[in-house]
Amino acid sequence: MDDMLPTRRGLGRRVPVLAILVLACVMGCANVYYGTTAASYMRRIRKDPDPNNRFVVYHKLSEPECYDNQEQKEEASQLLIAKLEEGREPVASRAVICRTLGELRRPIAREALIKAVSDPEGLVRTQACRALGKVGRPEDATILSRVMIVDTLEDCRIAAIEGLGELKSQDPRILEVLVAGMEHDDPAIRLASLKSLRAITREDLGVEPGPWRKHLQKLVASKSNTPSTAPAASTT
Repeated sequence: MDDMLPTRRGLGRRVPVLAILVLACVMGCANVYYGTTAASYMRRIRKDPDPNNRFVVYHKLSEPECYDNQEQKEEASQLLIAKLEEGREPVASRAVICRTLGELRRPIAREALIKAVSDPEGLVRTQACRALGKVGRPEDATILSRVMIVDTLEDCRIAAIEGLGELKSQDPRILEVLVAGMEHDDPAIRLASLKSLRAITREDLGVEPGPWRKHLQKLVASKSNTPSTAPAASTT
């Protein structure tokens, strides 16, 4: 693998769009006081008609220090899910809602994020893939692996790969998809695949796909040789 790291030009293209939008919106609303607690942020979401202000507090709800307890995180997650499912917020707001749901890591967000993974807007899909990796179940790896393979946007594919690294599914089929990703033409996809393989396996077998493929083959062989623990069917 000759060119694992993204080029400087490639990194320039990959500056997170959502981060730029958050910064621009916060600077544009610098004279607005939003409060400092999750309770004040949720009140503004419910009552403020300005979508720019709501965008800012959607982002602020991702900050752990604004919460008093876990119950408040659950309440915030429910409010964010409702706003996401309404479908009335601008694209950037729906994307930042997905991101915040991922940061809150509440399982109740799983179904809404699975739907958002198929959103027609790439910015929303990208954040939904990353967030699903943080709140999903191991079986959701099949959803993210499909995005990795078929989505037409590079950012979405990379977000799906990063989500797979968060989910840490031990399914050999998922690991095979990531090993194949190490041979992709795009160095950014190769690098993301490598990082996720390291996160899932807790191994570092280098940057070439060959050793990883051998490791995967050994893993599959060991699983196929493991005797079943299920009780034998009765013959009487």
